Order: sequence, then C-alpha cells, then structure tokens
Amino acid sequence: MTVAVCQDPGGVSIAAVETDSSGDPVLKFSDYIACNASTDCQQIVSQQVREHSVENARCVVVLPVDSYQQMHIEMPDLPDEERHEAVRWQIREQIDYPPEDAVVDLYDVAPFGSEKKPLTYVIAAQKQALEGHVKLVEKSDLALDTIDIPDFALRNICQLFKQDERGVAILLLLERNGLLAIVRDETLYLLRLLNSGMDHLIPFAEDDLEALTEQLDTIVLEVQRSLDFCESTFHLPQVSRLLVAQTQKNIPTFASYLDDSLTVNVEALSFDDVLRVPEDSDQIALNRHLLAIGGALRRDM
Repeated sequence: MTVAVCQDPGGVSIAAVETDSSGDPVLKFSDYIACNASTDCQQIVSQQVREHSVENARCVVVLPVDSYQQMHIEMPDLPDEERHEAVRWQIREQIDYPPEDAVVDLYDVAPFGSEKKPLTYVIAAQKQALEGHVKLVEKSDLALDTIDIPDFALRNICQLFKQDERGVAILLLLERNGLLAIVRDETLYLLRLLNSGMDHLIPFAEDDLEALTEQLDTIVLEVQRSLDFCESTFHLPQVSRLLVAQTQKNIPTFASYLDDSLTVNVEALSFDDVLRVPEDSDQIALNRHLLAIGGALRRDM
C-alpha cells in the first residue's frame, strides 16, 4: 500500500494505491479536502489515515507546482557522487536562497532512438519549503518514503496506458493553471506549466463562445508548441493521444475543440480498463486528486 499526499494553497489531496494478486494497481480511495491552515490540513490527513486504516503506510509527498524550480543545465563530466554538490553551486544565480539551503536532484532525458548526449535537468527546492510537507506526513502516522514532484506523478498516470506504444500526453487543468506531461517508454520528455486553468474557462463555458474560443486557442498553441519541442529537441515521434483531465466541471466542447485544432488525437481522460477505482467514482472528481493518485502509483522505491 502506498499513500500519497499533495497539499496546495486551497487544500490537500490524499490517495492510496495497492496492487492486487496479479500485480495490477488498485485505487483504494482518494479525496480532496479544502483547508487553509497547516494545522487544519494535518488534522484532515490524520482523520483520513484513521478512517481508511492506513497507519504507517509508506507515503509519497507530491510537492505543489510553485514550491520548486526545474532547470536545464550543462552537466560537467563528474562521478555520480560529485554531481549533486557541483550542481548546487552551478544554479546559485538562478535561485533566490543560499545554495547550501537547496535540496537538489537530477534526472537525464536522452533523445529518442539516439545515442546523443542526454539533457540534464535539476530540481531544486529550499529546505524550509519542504519541512512543512514532511511534518504534515510525520504527524499523520504515515511513513515518509519519497518527496516527489507533479512531473513524475503525471508520468505515473501516463504509464497506465500501456496499450499506447507510442506514448501519451496528459493535460491536467487545475483551478488557476494547467500541467502538460508528455511521456513515452516510462520517460518523461516534457512537463510544461500552462497559465490557463478551469477558472479561465468556466465563466465562458455556457454563454460566451467567442471568449471561450480565445482561451482554448491559447491552450492549443501551448500544447502544439510542446509537441513540436519534443520532436525537435528529443526527436520524439508524435505520441498516440492527448488525454485531457478537467476538474471542477466538465466542459463538453473542450476535448472536441482541441481534437479539431491539434495534430494529435485528443480524448477525455478515463481510468476505464487501466485502473480499478472505487465504485461510483466520478472521473472529474478523480481528476482533482490526480497528482495524489499519480504519487501513490510510484513503484521505484
């Protein structure tokens, strides 16, 4: 059993995933609860832990999108044990806190089907920014195992779609922004933060088609640029499809408009046939918990 917690300024998502006898993942529960103060969020998570009897389960914390930085760097040829310390000082001009206060990690993305040198990305967060998330978990009777980022939570969701051999992309629309992930063969090629979210679409969804179209065109442009970037930078052939995950409410024209406007097939995200979920689960509600669900799907621990 793996539990994931994802706190944002408006509340906290929690999800738990276990594997069945055949090794397939099963979503045991997921929820999003609005809360403001850290103490309120801690009480809510503790209550969820008790209600679902997941005390001492290993836990993944998925960081909010605004709590870390991700940067492409030119990585010097160094032994693995020296890379992190070298990077800490290499990024000192790009962070607004002392480099000795930075928690850093690295990952490489190799061009698809090529022997060219991989691109190296560094993830950096301030220690103080992580402490609250750690305390939230530790005080809720969960066993912290990993601190993760939304990029890899969405990668885990993409990996459910094994039938798409060319890979998939997922566009998650939260309240104020969107996240676009492009994944193939377990490799995350791109995570882009979009400035458009459900709050930009819902006011025009019913009566102002022209204004809604303007908002959708902005999203179309960002998605197509991202697909083109993956092709030009990583030589990545176009993925099989783009799965869109709306939250708050379903705007029926959203997926169809993107499908008509993009060079990739677009469909609404559905867990049918890829993930067992609790009975009577609503996909729009599950999308609101998507980062926590993706965190709970993490297996390389």
